[in-house]
Amino acid sequence: MAMRGSQHSPRIRGDFSVHLLMQIEMLRGDISHEQLSKKLGDVTERYLARYVAGKVHLLERDFYQLAEALSICPRVLAEQWAVACGLRVPPRLSDKDAVEWIRQRAYRHWRQYSRIARLPANRVPPDPSPMTIIREKYADILPRKAPRLSFGSHSSSKSTPEGRQQFARAYRMLVQFVHDGESQRTIGAMHGISGERARQLMVSAAYTWARRAGIELVGDRSVPFKNDAKLVKNLYAGLKFYAERQFAELETEGI
Repeated sequence: MAMRGSQHSPRIRGDFSVHLLMQIEMLRGDISHEQLSKKLGDVTERYLARYVAGKVHLLERDFYQLAEALSICPRVLAEQWAVACGLRVPPRLSDKDAVEWIRQRAYRHWRQYSRIARLPANRVPPDPSPMTIIREKYADILPRKAPRLSFGSHSSSKSTPEGRQQFARAYRMLVQFVHDGESQRTIGAMHGISGERARQLMVSAAYTWARRAGIELVGDRSVPFKNDAKLVKNLYAGLKFYAERQFAELETEGI
């Protein structure tokens, strides 16, 4: 893949991220992909996958976490990444500045060629919905039958027949989302309302149930964002591709 020295060419839109992917594969040594996944942790792994996919820019936090996972000095990783892109980190820079130097060049390239970078609302993925968190982490304890809880209130003494009926309806939607895997649009159609209204009702039911169950849903980032599983899968598929390519090159060279 003839990309070195072509970092200014618009036809090579992913060279920084692609070269970082190649460096990860070359520098991981005897660390397996499974071990690398554990060392990166869920959050950094997903952000790295998003970066390689061109969805976000690589954060400083994630670069340092990547270097730690590879058991390599962050400056060395920065320098190797720069060399792969046909660049050279100025020797007088401190270790921290060297890391920022290559990150900023990668950022400018991403800003120049990424359509998503020009859409501020899309630069940071939204948190997973409370329904998604329940589906991924607490589905086994979410009963199919609606518990006797008042919808949208903190005290059962405030419960009214209308409130109980509304909660029961919203809870049925939540069950359909969590246990039956239905989309909010489909659930809304099944109940004669819009998908957005169905989402609003399910959010209220999710928080009401979670609060009574002693579960904190706000700010839970341990659950993958939408499409993250596919991006992470593609990340390791890319690493395996470069591993196979390295072996093929060695065989061609007769080593």
